[in-house]
Amino acid sequence: MRKLSFAAAAIACVLSASAANAKTLGIVALLANDALNIDVIGGATEAAKAAGWDVKVVDTQASADKANAAMNTLAVEHVDAIFVLAFASSSIGSGLEAARQAHIPVATWGGELVPGIVVTTSGRQVGDDSAKFLLGKVGDSADILALTFHPGKLCIDRGLAFEEAVKGKSDIKVTYSEVTVPGQVQSGNALAQAWLTTHPADGGRKLGIWSCWDEPTTGAVAALRQAGRTDVVISSVNGSPQALQMVKDGDMTATTWQPAYEEGKQVFQAILDAMAAGDSWTPKVISIPGTVVSSENVDQFMKDHPSQ
Repeated sequence: MRKLSFAAAAIACVLSASAANAKTLGIVALLANDALNIDVIGGATEAAKAAGWDVKVVDTQASADKANAAMNTLAVEHVDAIFVLAFASSSIGSGLEAARQAHIPVATWGGELVPGIVVTTSGRQVGDDSAKFLLGKVGDSADILALTFHPGKLCIDRGLAFEEAVKGKSDIKVTYSEVTVPGQVQSGNALAQAWLTTHPADGGRKLGIWSCWDEPTTGAVAALRQAGRTDVVISSVNGSPQALQMVKDGDMTATTWQPAYEEGKQVFQAILDAMAAGDSWTPKVISIPGTVVSSENVDQFMKDHPSQ
């Protein structure tokens, strides 16, 4: 019995030491309760846990000031890597400097490659796919409400793709409206309501709503329901479970699914690769194609992706 207790104590000491020596990934989220943020955090966390790392998540509620403060705190805590979600690299300068001084590699989801960042992802392709789908439905003569969000780097990239898609189409009239966060669903609802009052169903022009992510679109869909309108083509980005259900129910025309969970996993693997390579590492951009989900393929997509 005494030998067993000694053995148990020894095992406990080893486990305790192992836990104490575990590396930590600090994740700085734009909106930790947003569906796509949840997916990318989930992917990164799964990969980190499989590698024996701990994970600490900080929700900034879309505040660049809070993101910089979080990165500074994580640097003081000496985490082993920092993963920043959806902030422009230009907006996290003080956080990057704190990480640099602490010799901590930084990865971003949807940021730009600047000194100190070892890997990032691109949201440009899904924005392009979403915009082209919308234009394919409304043609070259239409009025479009574009719901944008410039504090979010993914939305900036998707918005640039949208602007490029409508460029040169002289009879496409776009109303750009900035979404307020927090409160993005309510903001999308209010912006859509205001736009609908000046764009009646019998106005003689095709109508469309494009959003750089799904949550404001949820509010826009509610505005359409309240107005009894079924004449507006709606195209969004993310492929959240709620958006997919709205596509299935016929309330949204399409959402472009971004494989955020897989992106989170690949970003963490790139962090490991960068740490192993040291000074020989070349910063990289990860770009994984998305999927436009509409009434034509929503049933099969939901069958193939039951977790969505």
